[in-house]
Amino acid sequence: MPLSKDKKIVTYLFLLIIFGSINNKYLTSTNFFEIKNLGLVGLNSEEKNNLLSNFEKIKKKNIFFLEREELIKILNSNNLIESFVINKNYPSDVNIVIKKTTFLANIKIIDENFFIGSNKKLIKSLVNNPNLPTVYGNPSLKDFFSINEKILKSSIKPSEIKKLYFFPSKRWDLELKDGTLLKLPINNSIKSLNKYFEIKDLPQFSNVKIFDMRISNQIIINES
Repeated sequence: MPLSKDKKIVTYLFLLIIFGSINNKYLTSTNFFEIKNLGLVGLNSEEKNNLLSNFEKIKKKNIFFLEREELIKILNSNNLIESFVINKNYPSDVNIVIKKTTFLANIKIIDENFFIGSNKKLIKSLVNNPNLPTVYGNPSLKDFFSINEKILKSSIKPSEIKKLYFFPSKRWDLELKDGTLLKLPINNSIKSLNKYFEIKDLPQFSNVKIFDMRISNQIIINES
């Protein structure tokens, strides 16, 4: 973020005092403005150490010549990061406050496990998180976030979903944690999800486990 007007004034006054009271040659020889401390807040120890290794090239740089874009490039390359705030604390400290992405779902791509993050990035994982829904098929991230947005706008809670099945036609089936399967149409998914929510607790649907809503304005049911 650009420095505010007040911060710029303070910085210039600080420099004026320093340069007015200390010989320039002394400043150069002692590396007074060399970056000595890089603080990261918001990550666990392992994540922090992994990220710090990417900052090796900026260590010992003059804090005034450190470009914000250089830091942003490194931070954006880390798929765990949702957002961040960078603060330069003169004369030699840089502090970065990080907000981690939220994991939304498990997905397997070419035999490798990933989490789908709320930052619309894939985060490699060793195993699935059993508390998250698992995505099957080969959706793009755009496809996933399209259905995720519709779920969030519907009466169905994401925590109720166990599996999401994606089809080449760009249609989705949702399997809920109670074993119910919802076959959604390509369009009007929000309307279909809300319709299921309206009727699911009616006595006549108590034994129904498949709600086929692929045909507009129809619900075809199959009992368990």
